Amino acid sequence: MRIGSIDSISQIYQTQTGAIGKPQSVQKQDEVQVSDEALMRGIAYRAAKDTPDVRMDLVNDIKNQIQNGTYDVSARDVSEKIVNQLSM
Repeated sequence: MRIGSIDSISQIYQTQTGAIGKPQSVQKQDEVQVSDEALMRGIAYRAAKDTPDVRMDLVNDIKNQIQNGTYDVSARDVSEKIVNQLSM
């Protein structure tokens, strides 16, 4: 058995890998697709974020009613809200 011609095998291997070459890398840009529901949620989130936590128009209206002595709250409304808070 003859084991002397590894150089010729190496040349064949180099020729084959050289002919195939390296794959060209293709640059793809990342792409994101957002569903309609996600778009609507984003719009709702921004609207809620832009809305102030305290509605100053209502606060000022109640302040004026208290100062004028016209602010009247039903005892029934107060008791219902207390019961609702306790039942949670």
